[in-house]
Order: sequence, then C-alpha cells, then structure tokens
Amino acid sequence: MTQISAQESAAARSASDYYLVVLAALLVGYAIFGKTVAYIGVPPLYIGEIVFALGIIAFLSSRCVIASFAALPNLMLMILMGWAIIRTLPYVREDGFDALRDSMIVLYGGFAFIVTALLLEKPGRVQQLIRFLRFLALVLIPVAPILAVMTNEAAHGGEGPQWSLAIAKIGTTAVHLSAAALLVLLGFKRPRLMWCILLTVGMAVAASLNRGAMLVIIFMLTCGSVLSGRLREFAVLVAVGMALLGIFYVSDVSIPTGQSTREFSAEQLIKNAASIIGEDDSQDLSGTKEWRLHWWNTIINYTVNGRYFWSGKGFGVDLGKDDGIIIHVNPNDPTSLTRSPHSAHLTLLARTGVPGLALWLFTLACWSVVVLTNMVSAWQLGDRAWASFFLLIFCYACGFLIDASFDVTLEGPMAGIWFWCVFGAGTGAGMIYRAELASIGTSPGRLSPARATATN
Repeated sequence: MTQISAQESAAARSASDYYLVVLAALLVGYAIFGKTVAYIGVPPLYIGEIVFALGIIAFLSSRCVIASFAALPNLMLMILMGWAIIRTLPYVREDGFDALRDSMIVLYGGFAFIVTALLLEKPGRVQQLIRFLRFLALVLIPVAPILAVMTNEAAHGGEGPQWSLAIAKIGTTAVHLSAAALLVLLGFKRPRLMWCILLTVGMAVAASLNRGAMLVIIFMLTCGSVLSGRLREFAVLVAVGMALLGIFYVSDVSIPTGQSTREFSAEQLIKNAASIIGEDDSQDLSGTKEWRLHWWNTIINYTVNGRYFWSGKGFGVDLGKDDGIIIHVNPNDPTSLTRSPHSAHLTLLARTGVPGLALWLFTLACWSVVVLTNMVSAWQLGDRAWASFFLLIFCYACGFLIDASFDVTLEGPMAGIWFWCVFGAGTGAGMIYRAELASIGTSPGRLSPARATATN
C-alpha cells in the first residue's frame, strides 16, 4: 500500500476528511451500542440517514463520482439499486415509510459509492482505514463479552434501564470480533495478552449464545488462515481452543446469561455446533430452525415456483403477516412480530423476485472476484500488506453475509451500513491497487507497502 505522500499529508483537511471522522464515529457506535445509536434522531430521520445525506454531499464534492462507477461491482450495485427503487415506488403511497425502510437493505448501498469515491480521492485513506479497524478492535474487545450477555438478556425479555444499551446484535458483534482476530493473524496488530484473553472470551460467549455467530467465527478464521497460508498458526489456535473446550466440559463450568435458556458453557457450544448440522433435538435450538425453513420454503414456492417470479411482493408489505408466519421476536412482548424471514437473500427474493435475487448474487460475485483477484496479484508480486488487506476485507464482508443468512441483519443500519462500507472499501482499494500497478509497472519492489503492524 502506498504511504501518504508528503504533499497530501501537509494539505489542509478537506470537508471529506471531516465527513470520514463522522462516518467512523457512526460505525464505532453501531458496532458497540447497536440500536441505541441507530435511534438517535427524530423519526423518520435517524442518525444513519443524516450521515447518508452528508455522505452524498461528500461524494459529489470528491471529484471522483464518475470514477467510482467505473468498477464492475459498483455498476452491478447501481443496477440492483435501480431495481429496488422500481419495486419500492409503487408501494410508497400505500405503505409509506415502511416501504422506504424495507428498501434500505439495498439502498444503503449508496455508502459503497461514497466510500469508493473518498478512497479514490485520497488513496492514503486505505492506510487510515487499517488504523480505524485497529482502533475499533481496541475499544470493542474489552466490552464485547458484557454486551453480548446484555444483548441476549434484552432479546429475551430483560427489562429496566440496565438493558437499554444491550441491543447490538450478537452475530454482528461476532463479525467484528473475528475481524479483530484477523488483524492479529494477518500482521496488522500486535496484541497484548489481556487483549487476547478478552477476545477469546468474547468469541466464546458469542458462539454460545448464537449459532449464526458461531458460523461467522468459524468461517472468518478458517478462511483467513487458509487463504493467507498461516495454517500452522491456525492449527495451534484450533488445538488451544479444543483443549480449553475440553477443560470447561470436564469441569462443567457454566455461566447463566439471564432469561435465555442458553448459557455460556462448553456444553452449549457443543449443542450449537450439533444443531447447525441437524443433530440436536432441543426445542430451543431446532425450533427456530424449523420455522425459518418453513418460511423460506413458502417464499420459494410463491417466487421461483409461483406468481411472484418476476416482481416479488415489493418493499413495504409485512412479509410475516402476508406469508402467514407469525413469529414473536421477543417472547415477552406479543407486539414484537418479525417482518423479514431472517435471511437477506430470502428477503430480496420475496420482495424483488428472481431478477432481484439474481442481481444481488451477481453483484456479490463480481465484488468477490475483484477483491480475490487483487489479493492473488498482490501475493504473486510480493505485496503482502496489500494481499492481507484484501483478504481482511473479503472475510469481513463474508462474515456479514453469513450472519445475514440467518438473521435480520442487513435490513437495519447497524450492519447494513457497515456491510456496504466494507463493500465500497474493497472496490475502492482494488481500483487504487490496479491503478498503481498500471502506472509504475509490475515490479513489487517499486511499491511501498504500508506498515502492517502497530504498537498497540
């Protein structure tokens, strides 16, 4: 990665520099406090929408508007957003704000264009992005285990002000925790012992409380280890984890996590793992899987095999009620009904039909090919810092997608804005790397990689 040039670092801060500070603060707030930050503002104008509007101004003033549309992933995203708008406008009069809110699962993609343009405006911001992720890991890790337990309690009927901050989704927290672990694995952060202990505890608690979180952690760490060639470190990590799991299981250590039937224990981790592959019969674990599968089959029947093949049901309709699936998000709150089928892919299929799902999958495929191609090129040229960065971004995005496959995640700003910012970072960084290769040749010695380690 290129160092920030002396001319760029000496230049006065632009409006986009200040905007990035605001965006970074928003992302940190979402990662730690979730809905507590998301609800800042006056309905229907919340903090996410305000930062979005400011981002459009920064995007237009970046002088990189046309360039940001040049990459294939962003072109596909623009088409996807256009289809989402087509499937939203007819329902605005009838469903009002609900139609706009539901469509944000795609329309938050505007953040991808914003981030891409701002990276192209000043390529040195890629290096600032790494520093931002290290800062997030530094502040999130110490509080992650406590927040995970509080979130679980709030989701199962916890009452009182002590749970008011406990609404950052566990699966999303697992994505950030896994990314923090990858920062260490890929050489972007030098950890301290206590920080590593807290990170391990945080991931263990998240995996105990949520099966999706367990899948996120397993995939991100496995993918990062295998693609980076750090199999020895990964083997050591697995061995230590299995040893600790065995010790906790034999000693029967368990920590209650409030009103939920799940607890933090080795036995709960094993139950979660078994339920993923269909070998657990407990009502708490298999019950949630059954109604999801039933709902997903219902959606497939009326889209792929039914009358909504081309159009879907549009944005705005309450899918839970319309599909006859009445599920209470909070068992102690009879009014807390879910409107989405706990899978971003099935949500898009239900609302935009098969064409919308195809555009969604092709957009993700194009982005993945671009990021992975740049990663391979960087490895071949000896640019380890660039290669590790592309791998980190790829795993980060995959973590969000895995979580979004089993929960209502990308539908909200807490993970939706995060995901599309990561999407834009991957696209923008890929364009920067390719431009540098084209301008200075393919000799790795002529590239100046960023510092891949830090003192904290």
